Amino acid sequence: MRAAKCGFGGPDRLCVGGGSAGLVTSVLLGLLGGCGLSGDMAQLNCPPGLRTIWHDPRSGIGECEVITPLSDGRTPRSGLEQAFPAMNRPSGALTTPERIELGRLLYFDPILSGDNSVSCAHCHHPANGFTDNRPVATGIRKQQGGRSAPTIWNAAWNNEQFWDGRARTLEDQAKGPIQNPIEMDEDPVRLVAELKAIPEYSRRFDEAFKGTSGSAVSFDNIASAIAAFERTIASVSSPFDRYAAGDRSAMNESAVRGLNLFRSVSTRCFECHEIPTFAMKEYKVLGVPSLFDPTKVDEDRGRAMIMPGTAYERAFRVPTLRNVAKTAPYMHNGSLKTLDEVLEFYAKGGGLGRGFKLDNVDDKIRKFDLSDEEKTDLKSFLEALTDESLLPEMPKAVPSGLPLATGPLPQ
Repeated sequence: MRAAKCGFGGPDRLCVGGGSAGLVTSVLLGLLGGCGLSGDMAQLNCPPGLRTIWHDPRSGIGECEVITPLSDGRTPRSGLEQAFPAMNRPSGALTTPERIELGRLLYFDPILSGDNSVSCAHCHHPANGFTDNRPVATGIRKQQGGRSAPTIWNAAWNNEQFWDGRARTLEDQAKGPIQNPIEMDEDPVRLVAELKAIPEYSRRFDEAFKGTSGSAVSFDNIASAIAAFERTIASVSSPFDRYAAGDRSAMNESAVRGLNLFRSVSTRCFECHEIPTFAMKEYKVLGVPSLFDPTKVDEDRGRAMIMPGTAYERAFRVPTLRNVAKTAPYMHNGSLKTLDEVLEFYAKGGGLGRGFKLDNVDDKIRKFDLSDEEKTDLKSFLEALTDESLLPEMPKAVPSGLPLATGPLPQ
């Protein structure tokens, strides 16, 4: 394989064009311009489904990225095929193989919690669509949270994290549950000391963040490694993606009809769940019913707790629909158990259709007719957004020696 050799006033670096190469940190790479062909590309040990996007052979540092549709720069084969936007990440956040692997181990290791009983994977398990398939999450000491655990699939493309957007990046998000007294209840100082005391973790942090004798173990680097791993959890090759790329056999007739319904002016689904992410940066008010009393609107103030204002009262982030067939129950409080219930909720006009007195429900939420056949077709299309080809492998063991999560915590 040939690659561009790029000089930036320092060591020569080999880079591969296309995709998110322009996102690499300016401290290490500068601008990826003016490259000429030279030499064979030194491939990194990237996880399956990811590719090397740049590599500095003198330092041994390089990055991996998810291979997304059109990231090779080719022309779209249909109007449905659109390039993914750049992933949301702060300056200096690198998806190196060392950080990805360290993040994978940390993600599955209960050492991140105060009593060493809870890992990220307990609430966001790969076998459960990277959720826990419960209405609300269960944390340390069997404490119940107030919202459902959102999926990690494609979270790297979220403009902000959590249902209310209180975290700007995956790095910020990772720190929240670790310190939250209901979720993992760990003290960052104590956690750093615990990890430093484990030789394998001390070595891996130094390799990933260029430290010595465990100096790279820090709370910021813990979050950075977890975020690097989570940026590999991507769903980008579903039957829909193959259909959009010209393979008309990738979706059955029911799913194709569902796609047309999804994009119709009657349902208006596409206006909030935009191709290709099938998500949106905005926060919407739907009038979601209470989990405990479906005759009443949920009282959670949502985005208004972060951004005061009438428009944000009961507003929540528009989640991705990719792998939505795997992530039941639905809505921020898990009050809708199935996709059938979700479709019925929208068809009847959301919370207003249930008689809830709300004056800020999004204007796209209104009644529309939906036959049983059309409901089946829409479900077929939503199921055609399923792709777990980049499902990461669970580690056989973690450096702490603690037991791995096999599913959600006992309630």
